[in-house]
Amino acid sequence: MKYFACGGTLIGAVRHNGYIPWDDDIDLMMPRKDYEDFLRIAPKYLDGKYFLQYNKTEKRYPNGHAQIRNNETTCFTAKSFRDLKLNKNCGIFIDIFPYDYVLDDFKERTKYSKKLKLLRGLLFDHIYKYRIKNLKGLLKRCLSKIYFLFHGVEKAISRLNKLSSKFSPTNTVALTCVAPGYEKEVWPKELFDEVLMHSFQDIMIAIPKRYDEVLRKEFGDYMQFPEDKNAGSMHGGCYFDCEKSYTVFKGITKKEFLKIYNNRKL
Repeated sequence: MKYFACGGTLIGAVRHNGYIPWDDDIDLMMPRKDYEDFLRIAPKYLDGKYFLQYNKTEKRYPNGHAQIRNNETTCFTAKSFRDLKLNKNCGIFIDIFPYDYVLDDFKERTKYSKKLKLLRGLLFDHIYKYRIKNLKGLLKRCLSKIYFLFHGVEKAISRLNKLSSKFSPTNTVALTCVAPGYEKEVWPKELFDEVLMHSFQDIMIAIPKRYDEVLRKEFGDYMQFPEDKNAGSMHGGCYFDCEKSYTVFKGITKKEFLKIYNNRKL
């Protein structure tokens, strides 16, 4: 099965030979077919310490990608209190993203991506019940309530996956599972035809052979360090505990959660 580093992990491999010092996770990509095979096969090989998290293994899991979680650890983002209360796994994780064929024409592709963004937004609002801050939020809540009167969560996720992987084959691929960054994460398919092994900390990992073109499309001058390194984290900062399972925190109040999260080491 083909896989390779992507996003901040790919930058880290190329620029630092390991983690970006202020990054907080690992990002991997797989072609959709290999990704689906991985989801089917991986649970047979993961022991009780690790959990393959996606919509078939965890109820009300809205993400369009999978995660491998370490059950014996804790990773809290600012929004993790909701996940704790929904009995979701909050161990330290690796992200695994499928990439899909998409329409080659920019205008047609953009039009289609709006369907994905709308459905994903309704799904997240339905599960997490975000605080309504403006008229747009109120409209989304109303649409979400109407949509989920007639559709279950699993059906919505299944529809998202089908919409994401509808076009095959084309000359263009994208991370349709993370629609908010859609056009930055659209590439000619041949950029991922070949992979090579590259040093990452004390191991070797696969990266696209044409990594420079991949990264420049997504990030521009990726060798340039950001001025604000604290803003470099995708998740806005994480609380990590490598020795304690997230399960010990399940009964805490929101006030207790915020105290733990806000006192994390930055």
